[in-house]
Amino acid sequence: MKINIIKAGILLFSAAALAACDNAGYQEVENGIFISEAAPSSTFNKQIENLTVKGDVSTAIHVRIAQPLDKDVHVKLGLAESFVAEYNATYGANYQILSEEYLSFDRETVIPAGSLSSDAVNINIKRYPTGDGIAYCVPVCIESADADIEIMPASGRIMYMLTAPLMQKVPGIVSSTVPTGTGDWGIAANEWTLEGWVNMGSFSINNQAIFTGDCTNPEGGWNEIYVRFGDANVPYDVMQIKTGGSQWESTTKFTRNTWYHVAISYANGKAVLYVNGQEDSSKDITASYLINNLTLCGSGSYFRTTALMAQVRFWKKALAPAVIKDAMNREVPADSDGLFGYWKLNEGEGDKFMDSTSNGFDLTCTNAPSWSSYEVDFTDPNAKEE
Repeated sequence: MKINIIKAGILLFSAAALAACDNAGYQEVENGIFISEAAPSSTFNKQIENLTVKGDVSTAIHVRIAQPLDKDVHVKLGLAESFVAEYNATYGANYQILSEEYLSFDRETVIPAGSLSSDAVNINIKRYPTGDGIAYCVPVCIESADADIEIMPASGRIMYMLTAPLMQKVPGIVSSTVPTGTGDWGIAANEWTLEGWVNMGSFSINNQAIFTGDCTNPEGGWNEIYVRFGDANVPYDVMQIKTGGSQWESTTKFTRNTWYHVAISYANGKAVLYVNGQEDSSKDITASYLINNLTLCGSGSYFRTTALMAQVRFWKKALAPAVIKDAMNREVPADSDGLFGYWKLNEGEGDKFMDSTSNGFDLTCTNAPSWSSYEVDFTDPNAKEE
């Protein structure tokens, strides 16, 4: 069992009365009740904890009051459904509350008279089905307390974002592999995102292609989505993106034998490169796209080294930065809105990379790649083995 928990700091601030999980408003109060592990803020990133879970896991919360009372305070806990809806709407995410078939915690707790805190309330999560790409969460909140005391709207709730580890074998792609789709896909897109995990074997030569998108401009002329390492005046360990009749380079200098998540998006006259979920660089361009095909690690005879790849996704929309970062370490549902090509590259054998969407845009290799004998854990793919 492995649990990685990213904790936010704890900050208690004045808030308005809250009779249930999802009310809000602000005013000064003399006393308040809140979840100690929550981190109240006007932004979500201080009200969540990310749990990467393997098997059955448990975590705990404590219910606290700012000032002790001379009587026991009985507290009811519940699940804040609208907190999830609000989060999804804010970040363009698609989290679902984990079924109570796999979730248990005491719905009542007590803060004893004269005390500031309840005992630990254990939140128990059983092993739940994975593989469908659905992102699950557990949004716990204070529903009520039997004392004349305010429930803090931010610190009165906390959401655990659950991530089942993404572990898979990966293909090693060389110049004789060249996975390519067939036919003309005909995906008209005024905005798009292309993303995936890449691990380069070396940077000893120029012009090593990673993604080659066969595109045309519906308004006339030729277009492309071409992502490579190096160019005539570009260091070989720097990524270059060519699209919309222009090009730009990454600020990141990549390291060999290291996994990176890269994502390129385009919308509203701007193309952006993200590396490991963070914006790296961008270019103002104006273009329209008819996306007809995709080749991995190939462009003519240029590609001549080994790269490992995984989880390649092509979207007919520009993903928000938070969405890219949120989903880069896990699978996503194959029927996600705007996803028209999804190659997990987890077959473990053979010469075909299957498209998980219903479009059937499979990529076939000229020659079968070599496959890793081990599974990469994309929770932290560069972690050293203990």
